Amino acid sequence: MERSNDLIMNTRFCWDTEDKSQVEEAKQWFVSFKRKGVTIQDSAGKTVQFFRPHYGELVALATPAHSGNRLMKILCEAGDERLVWDREKGQEAKQAKDKFLDLLKKGYSAYSVDTKGHKNRRIEEFDVEAEEILMIPPTAKG
Repeated sequence: MERSNDLIMNTRFCWDTEDKSQVEEAKQWFVSFKRKGVTIQDSAGKTVQFFRPHYGELVALATPAHSGNRLMKILCEAGDERLVWDREKGQEAKQAKDKFLDLLKKGYSAYSVDTKGHKNRRIEEFDVEAEEILMIPPTAKG
């Protein structure tokens, strides 16, 4: 399987619901991702099974493609951002670590998540071997 050296990120696609050519292009985009087994969500974060022109915007969620891949879920105002890296590819791991450190500086909390999706433990250092890292934004002080 050929893979890019870039991080795999969520892919957002927006279109004018009144423009037939844009709607057709969006439908083709949707079908190509669905054929690859990619989860697609609407702007409210609900999983979409069928294309509907009135959506106007959809997001294809990044998912690990093989066992060497690791996932960082970043909770943010726009919804969940997902960052996937291959632990065996140094440049990808470095980019993920840089993002991790940047988020910690912004006050995010980091948790290692086990394979069942439960928070395992809070972490302060990037763990390239963690199957999943959950980044939670700072809460408002009040």
